[in-house]
Amino acid sequence: MAKSFQSIEELVQLLVLRRKELGISQSELAKLCDLSINGISKFESNKGEREIKISTLFKMSHFLGFTLSMEFEE
Repeated sequence: MAKSFQSIEELVQLLVLRRKELGISQSELAKLCDLSINGISKFESNKGEREIKISTLFKMSHFLGFTLSMEFEE
């Protein structure tokens, strides 16, 4: 089922929920995505600005069983 997101917060909530459903720790996801545990923790928390490469989002989504696509509107 396709979902649309209007904010990064919505996407983060879905990714965190899925990670927990699969029983994958932040540490395990960090290793799979070639990130530090601190990077995953900062991304998942609401503290400060979230900065993440699009390629990392695609990689993270893949390991969590999602297909991520982007659409641009004018």
